[in-house]
Amino acid sequence: MTGRPLYHSFAWAYDLVVASPGGPAPHALARALRDRVGNGASVLDAGCGSGRYAAELAAAGFRVTGVDRSTQLIAVAEARGARARFEVGDLRAWRPGKPFDAALCRGVLNDVITEEDRAGVVAGLRRTLRPGGVLVVDVRDREASVARYRDGRVFERVVATPRGRLEFVSETSLQRSAHTLLIHERIRLGSKEEEFDFAMRCWTAAELEAALRAAAFAEVEIPAPDLQPARADRIVAIALC
Repeated sequence: MTGRPLYHSFAWAYDLVVASPGGPAPHALARALRDRVGNGASVLDAGCGSGRYAAELAAAGFRVTGVDRSTQLIAVAEARGARARFEVGDLRAWRPGKPFDAALCRGVLNDVITEEDRAGVVAGLRRTLRPGGVLVVDVRDREASVARYRDGRVFERVVATPRGRLEFVSETSLQRSAHTLLIHERIRLGSKEEEFDFAMRCWTAAELEAALRAAAFAEVEIPAPDLQPARADRIVAIALC
């Protein structure tokens, strides 16, 4: 295995395992974007995953392009038949042919560990936007995540799929010195089983604001006044070019 199974060989099961994302609901995002850039605006879903949000926003009238570095997740997104475009690309290097009115980055920055990569991804997001464009980003809140995972946490889900019974287990522990979540995932379908270890680095509101301002965003709102996350361990920000 060279990557997280839910991003690769088990990408087809991503929405079955992650049934409820922790960030703002799609309808709330659509309303917030409509208020700021108007209906029919061009929107980048940066790190679109299985295309769940891209499909919802396209149905709401936006012109959506979803980008993800997982070819398997992009295939899942395209299979939705949504009125959205999808491309394979790494956000650190991907460049649009034309700047967008708005961009979403939901949870992706949690996977960015080093300061250099954090700055590179945020700067890349800024370059995708036109003057006056809007970025909506959600990340894991450091303080809330420390409280949630202080003693470790195990998440289990069993799902009946057309391919058989799928069993998923995620064990999360906290590396306090680095403010990082250490995650071990195991997924099984029949006789096929895969395991993967990875890390997520949490953010403070001050870190997120500093990264956005360093990338030349002119205005930053944290927390976003009209975008409530589904879970309390998330920070949602809106940044204006």
